[in-house]
Amino acid sequence: MTGTKAKWVWGVVATLWCLLVGALLSWNRILSLSVDSSYHLQVMEVVRHAFIIAPQGHEFMAEMAIYPKLSHRLAALAASLGWPEINALLLVGVTSAAIVWLTLFDQARRVSLGFMAMCGFFAVVNVFVTRAAFGGELVDNFFYPQIVGEAVAALALAGGGVLLLRWRPVFVAYAAAAVLLAGCFHLVPTLKLAGAFMAMLGVAWLRDLIHARRFDWVGLVGLFVILGGVVGSPFFWRMRWMAANNGSLHLAAPLTLEGLAAAAVILLLLSAWILIVELMRAPGAVEADEKPTASAVLLASFGAAAAAAMLAQYAMWVLKHDGSPYAVMKHSFGVFSMLAFVVPLWGLTVLGLRATSMSNEPPAWVRAIGPAPAFAAQLVVMLCLFLRPSVFDVPKVNAILRDVREVRLTRGLEGEKVMFSTTGVPPITTYMGTIAMLKSPHGGNVLSLMHDGRPDRPGDVPFIVTLAGDAYDKPGCRSGAPLGLVVVVVGACVEPPSLMFKAGGAGVPYLREGWGQPELGGVWSNGKRAIVDLPISPAQRTLANASVQVAAFAFLPTNDSTRTVTVSVPGGAPETFTFNRQDAIRHDYLLALPPEALKGQFVRVTFDIKDPKTPLELGLGTDTRLLGVGLEAMRIIPTPTLR
Repeated sequence: MTGTKAKWVWGVVATLWCLLVGALLSWNRILSLSVDSSYHLQVMEVVRHAFIIAPQGHEFMAEMAIYPKLSHRLAALAASLGWPEINALLLVGVTSAAIVWLTLFDQARRVSLGFMAMCGFFAVVNVFVTRAAFGGELVDNFFYPQIVGEAVAALALAGGGVLLLRWRPVFVAYAAAAVLLAGCFHLVPTLKLAGAFMAMLGVAWLRDLIHARRFDWVGLVGLFVILGGVVGSPFFWRMRWMAANNGSLHLAAPLTLEGLAAAAVILLLLSAWILIVELMRAPGAVEADEKPTASAVLLASFGAAAAAAMLAQYAMWVLKHDGSPYAVMKHSFGVFSMLAFVVPLWGLTVLGLRATSMSNEPPAWVRAIGPAPAFAAQLVVMLCLFLRPSVFDVPKVNAILRDVREVRLTRGLEGEKVMFSTTGVPPITTYMGTIAMLKSPHGGNVLSLMHDGRPDRPGDVPFIVTLAGDAYDKPGCRSGAPLGLVVVVVGACVEPPSLMFKAGGAGVPYLREGWGQPELGGVWSNGKRAIVDLPISPAQRTLANASVQVAAFAFLPTNDSTRTVTVSVPGGAPETFTFNRQDAIRHDYLLALPPEALKGQFVRVTFDIKDPKTPLELGLGTDTRLLGVGLEAMRIIPTPTLR
């Protein structure tokens, strides 16, 4: 009874400790600069103001439409509890890290103090070596569903480590169910969890085969059952294409994909080394040291799975160009976090752990301190990784976003009519203000906010919400009085607008042969050649060096599709542009104009499209148009000078 009471006490202490560390690391900061940040804040706004999570709110982020929503509901729950400063994803990350450190300490206290000190040294060195990349991703791109999924995977793996020692059929059922659950958060940690479960089961199955000469059918079948948990996930087939997006991920250190792959190779080798050592140990030694063996296999399996997942994604990108660099970099969270744990584990397991073991009964002082050193180690590592200067002035950002939201509510400006842009906050803030608070749909101008917080063509937006005193806040361009910290300016007053070729746009009368019917986003070409007669204003005729800026998109029916388009004007050198799935949404292409092209009333711009296709011949519907390139906008501008 006393032992049970002590475990409950330690459980309560551990819970309070994780809350304390999470609060310390989350205080007055927003750790996310990723696209999910906008969705996260949007959900929080709904919860704060209406105390519900509006279903229609999920549609304001196009790339979020197919993601599972459990992670975001967890964020909303944290906000609804009245503590908006605490980051729910950070809290679950801290909790899972506590479990990992407890597992390491459970093994470490069974070895000599010298080995404990050496592994502590390895851990600190590893944190500072990998901090540039690991910390950079945490601060610069805290990809919310993935990080929560990572924590869920770590927690699920801990449960699997217990069940594998008890009853293998139950472990198989549990592992498949845990993989299905993790799939409701994010695909990346789901793949790693499935790989870790399969590695753990594979080591147990091989140990039976090598040492006991016993062929376990349950273990063999279980490997396929766990894999079935991945492909059986309702989100797997909908989410797997998301690896093709570019995203917005910035590592603090300028690591190449090859550098990330090298880190994954190191993790894979260390993890495989640990697994081989544990696999070859005699059955009697395993039984005598059951818990350390189980913890070593568990962590090494997770490390191997994380490394293998990144290397598989890297190989797909290098060999087949399937996916994107962003998809490879997303795996770096798992690789670098597992390196922080696998390096000391390697020191414990490979560098003579069993030869220098303590007696089976540790000294009284070791029993007295319990897992306290594990919590101390967790605090040190978490502070090294997480405690950085806040990337946002959170109160200011919240105040600005509230004022941007008031523009929509009080003045009715939303959707395509308005954007939020200012140089006074990080670019992602202007993006989430535009998407989440003003409900603007995705388009070329909106996507440009991810780069530097500014629209590529501000004159194409009827209204721009900005901070007072910003470069866009030109005298005489304001529309109405300031509203809190923000002002509304007229886009056409800031910069002459482009000709728009969407339905009802000013450029539609200048479309000549080869175009379909204008739609909401623009107009599709219909054939191998399409022509536009672009009008020239008196001011544009005075330009010494001018170019046509073409905002276009392409018909790319599959992930590996490309589309080549040649754009030309009379007397000028043609330019050939290639669209691919990474840049399918919009391109701003520049085509230099010869001086004689500006002398007439119009300049004829010709699009020659290579190999256009009809959706009908591709089995994508009944549309018989020969689709190639889509045109959103065009304008004549002074040729930009190279810097």
